[in-house]
Amino acid sequence: MINSVSSGANFQPMQRPQAEPLTSEQTELMNETLAQFDPENLTAEDAQSIMQTFKDAGIQPGQEMEAIMAEAGFDAAEVGELGRPEGERPPGPPPPPPSGNSLEQVDTEEVVSYLDELLAQYSDQLGEEDKEAILASVQEKFGLSEGESLLSVTA
Repeated sequence: MINSVSSGANFQPMQRPQAEPLTSEQTELMNETLAQFDPENLTAEDAQSIMQTFKDAGIQPGQEMEAIMAEAGFDAAEVGELGRPEGERPPGPPPPPPSGNSLEQVDTEEVVSYLDELLAQYSDQLGEEDKEAILASVQEKFGLSEGESLLSVTA
């Protein structure tokens, strides 16, 4: 039962949905389209044209699209940014992402108490491998290096 927790399934980073795989026709269209432009002298109009052609062909942004563009000498992110209509461009750099550390909003005493209860309940069912996997998952989740303490007792 506890083995499902130690598998790390609950600690996977959020990922964006995968784009549909490209067809051979879409790949060919991308190569033909990109061959018409110079990646070193790309204008906003060029980028918009590329983006519109890809959109019309049902080509979604994704790793496969990025790889084909890179092979042709283009940076997909740069083309996307350059091709954005003027009114849709952000005025400056994007705001920093949320800290990801939501411990300020969590009652740490309650969390520690709950974890202690769980460990007591399942300790006889956990092997050393399970305990190591759980510790590794917690360290990864909170960005701790091996040997670094999970709790700070300074006041």
